[in-house]
Amino acid sequence: MPLLPLLGLLLAAAQPAPQSDAGITVEASRITPEQARIASTAYARAGLPPNPNYGQYARWQGPICASVRGIPDPAVAGLVLARIKAAVAETGLKTAESGCKPNLTVAFTDDARGLVGLVKAKRRSARPRFDPVLFSQLDSATLPVRWWHVLTPADPGGSAATVDSGALASASSNAMPLGNVLPAGPDAIGTNSWNSSLVDTNLSVWAKAGVAVVDVNLATGVSLEALADYIALVMLAPMRLPPDAPGVPSVLSLFDGSTRPTGLSIWDRAFLKGPYAMQMNRSAQRQRQQLISAMARELVADVPPQ
Repeated sequence: MPLLPLLGLLLAAAQPAPQSDAGITVEASRITPEQARIASTAYARAGLPPNPNYGQYARWQGPICASVRGIPDPAVAGLVLARIKAAVAETGLKTAESGCKPNLTVAFTDDARGLVGLVKAKRRSARPRFDPVLFSQLDSATLPVRWWHVLTPADPGGSAATVDSGALASASSNAMPLGNVLPAGPDAIGTNSWNSSLVDTNLSVWAKAGVAVVDVNLATGVSLEALADYIALVMLAPMRLPPDAPGVPSVLSLFDGSTRPTGLSIWDRAFLKGPYAMQMNRSAQRQRQQLISAMARELVADVPPQ
């Protein structure tokens, strides 16, 4: 696919930063634990999927093998990869060795809708589970970046879980069919593990693969470094499509015209690390609270006194 619109994107990234002889003073007020929790709650509401698959939030298990396609200049593609690898390091995950099989792919194209359509038609294993809302968003004519993740549910031992709504519906407890009291549908999962815990779900949901598609016609003019950080954030967190405005300084404002972020903010970094601080075999509600608490602790520690 032609990549001429990418030129504007790269030129924007190559513009030198304004120089000044005057000293620069950075001032920041210490954020209180209460303020951090309020802001973290708002950010989580903006970034987390409202109805996560399998009733839990997903994260990557690693290592991450990222691939950038559609950029003919290896140096430019390498810049994008470097930013993604830096974000991977912040999560605590590992980056795979060179020559690895990509599990996180970033594709630059001037026809994002067409590329997504090709993937849906030809690469079933690379498609997300069917979700009418998600598929509608992937077909959007206005999104500069669109993405999806291929998720794999697993039991505590790491074995793949199976969609087994029939077995769940027919099982019984005290002569009461569990299908009468538990959901039996596409998100019902059967595993070989069980216990009497009221909080342990016996299930973890992992991101096995992910694809981000950049529409260069819609992304032209933004900083390539900030764009790479945007992609790293939404892919590694993983975030909803599209995320809402988090209400704090964020690279997520890259395309709304209000600011010109240059990369991840402290708020973005706290959210990026959040999923890797939560327990996997817990309900989405409990995971959300763990993520918010982790974000708040990170923010209080990161913002220096004035």
